[in-house]
Amino acid sequence: MKSYDVIVIGAGNGGLAAAATCAREGLSTLLLERHNIPGGSASSFVRGRFEFEPSLHELAGVGAPDKSGQIEDMFLRMGGDVEWCQHDSTFRLVVPAKEGDKDTFINEDGVEVAVDARMPVGFEAFARKLDDLVPGSYDSCMAAFDLSARLFKALDATADLSKLPASIKDIPDIMRMVSHTMKESLDALGMPKKAQDIFNTYWCYLGSPASQLDFLYYMAMVHSYVEYGTGVPKYRSHEMSLALDKVIRDHGGDIWYNSEVTRVIMKNGKPAGVVINGEKEVYGKYIICNSSPNAVWNDLFDKKDIPERQLRMLNSRKVACSLTTVYLGMNVTKEQLGIKDYSTFIAPDSDSDKQYDSAQDFGGGFCIINCLNEIIPDCTPEGTCQLFLTTMTFGDVMKDVKPQDYKKFKTKVAKDMIETCEKALNISIMPYIEEIEIALPPTFARYLNTPFGTPYGYMLEKWDSMIPRTVQYMQDQPFDNFLFCGASQERGDGYGCAYYTGEKAGGLAVKALKKEGK
Repeated sequence: MKSYDVIVIGAGNGGLAAAATCAREGLSTLLLERHNIPGGSASSFVRGRFEFEPSLHELAGVGAPDKSGQIEDMFLRMGGDVEWCQHDSTFRLVVPAKEGDKDTFINEDGVEVAVDARMPVGFEAFARKLDDLVPGSYDSCMAAFDLSARLFKALDATADLSKLPASIKDIPDIMRMVSHTMKESLDALGMPKKAQDIFNTYWCYLGSPASQLDFLYYMAMVHSYVEYGTGVPKYRSHEMSLALDKVIRDHGGDIWYNSEVTRVIMKNGKPAGVVINGEKEVYGKYIICNSSPNAVWNDLFDKKDIPERQLRMLNSRKVACSLTTVYLGMNVTKEQLGIKDYSTFIAPDSDSDKQYDSAQDFGGGFCIINCLNEIIPDCTPEGTCQLFLTTMTFGDVMKDVKPQDYKKFKTKVAKDMIETCEKALNISIMPYIEEIEIALPPTFARYLNTPFGTPYGYMLEKWDSMIPRTVQYMQDQPFDNFLFCGASQERGDGYGCAYYTGEKAGGLAVKALKKEGK
């Protein structure tokens, strides 16, 4: 009977980080993955002459050439060798003018817009630019960054929030801000509404608008982008997955691909192992799961074995947003297209809550356009470039689409997204498309096995944000030897967030098993 110290279910970002952490600490580790490659969304695929990035827009916290950031430090801790590419940029937000808008202007692309904000790296530069766009916003912007710096210092001093100190005098900033949203906090700092809208552009990376989004969590992301700029692995996100695959193997861990966990084996009221592909049994002292809790409780456990708290959590939480991505291999360069930025957010309105409302179904006019050649010029053959366009939706937006209409429907969605980008940037994309691939929520559902194909887990809401989830982390785990990691956990979506939760779960398993003497 095969037995391990730790079994990790799912070789997505969190699972890879968990398995790498356990293997490096000398635990016998088995990583199981139903697909034939690691990474989940962190992979790549080839169409014609182009190798595409499936999901990664950019990483916050890779660092700068002379200073590593949180992501690079994490990979150094885990021993993952990745060639990073940094870019001195954050985002561009373009809001085309619509009827009734006031204070519109013609931008450098010849388009009438309500907002065109190209935001730089560096706290001072970012605040100065915001003040140029919205006079009177400099002080509140710098105050927000100052507060976030103090919050992170307090977080570093209280790394385990589930064990808060007896006195709150050492963490006043956390206790003051923990229950407040971005809107509440920026209002309190006196930031003008238009400046808030620009400042909150990244909300979609976390999937909750400013009226719901936790100040501390959003600022952690924005602070990192503004401090370090944008970072990506040179060879797509699959480079990160392969790097951690190598770490696991180099430290004696086993990885079995094409190995789907079909059931969790229970003994004495707790998990004891798993069944693979419906037949092979493998046992483990600890199980770390990088799969959606919805799928886990539906597919891997008998109903009688599911803790009641888990069912209550599933019923109380909302499934987060789903993505649609259009991948384009272009037979001209980005300069010939007129692309000037790596990451441009195009929105029907600058207000994040209105953007959220428009994303409840397709056709809301929200789209992010990325051009990887801006960061990695040689990522495509000479004379070409690649784009990927992303929009988001919430809920079961495909429920009324019949199977026979699916191809026509996704073609229309892609066409609408391309036209949104063409109009907003005054460029022509359609005539130069050499390769196109379209991924709707069902595509992501097939690969991720999540409700509606969401890569985000559950919506971060005011009552269910990062700090409450962190404080309740151990209570929210189903068994003392079974931990979840990935987007469903305390930090929600994001590559760095998933790696963090995997490293954390792996560290807890290491600590528990070493305390028991394995």
